[in-house]
Amino acid sequence: MAVDTRSSGVPALDALLGGGLPRGECTELVAAGDGSGSAQVIHAVLRQVAADGQFLALVDGADSFDAAAVEPDVLSRLLWVRCNEAATAFQATDLLLRDRNFPLVVLDLKLNPAAQLRKISGSVWHRYGRLIEQHHTTVLVVTPFQFVSGAACRVRVENRLSLDALSQSPSSLLARLQFTLLRSAAGAGEERPAQAG
Repeated sequence: MAVDTRSSGVPALDALLGGGLPRGECTELVAAGDGSGSAQVIHAVLRQVAADGQFLALVDGADSFDAAAVEPDVLSRLLWVRCNEAATAFQATDLLLRDRNFPLVVLDLKLNPAAQLRKISGSVWHRYGRLIEQHHTTVLVVTPFQFVSGAACRVRVENRLSLDALSQSPSSLLARLQFTLLRSAAGAGEERPAQAG
């Protein structure tokens, strides 16, 4: 059975996921360490949503989103929820998943300390899963390690971008990103690498 997807704006990621982020499901992007490329993925998702004329809610778990890196017309399609700790980010995400106005919600936990994340009850994913399915919301959770139980898809971004990457165009940066599929909506369990280009 074909999975209904929405483009992430990252061609290599969309190809790996069979067309894009699955609608009505949660996708986990595991991005360990500095310079992994997760910020570039979030920017690409935002640009894609804006190009589609829709809105994106970004729950920023450690108040780390760089708004200056994205064009003003793209930012006009963004609801940016700035949080300083994981617990607050989860509360905000819970509220947004109950709202039918956001077809795509990104929860960025990449820079939240492991100690904060370990305090989050595992039952939160079950509750989120029911809300996601009910409202057919697409959810992307960015994490520093595998954390989301019940994620339909789990992908690891494999990069170590250096400071010279800041001088490159967004499309050039996206072309450098490498991903490994850890879990797919179709239930594949084997790791499968993909590289942009």
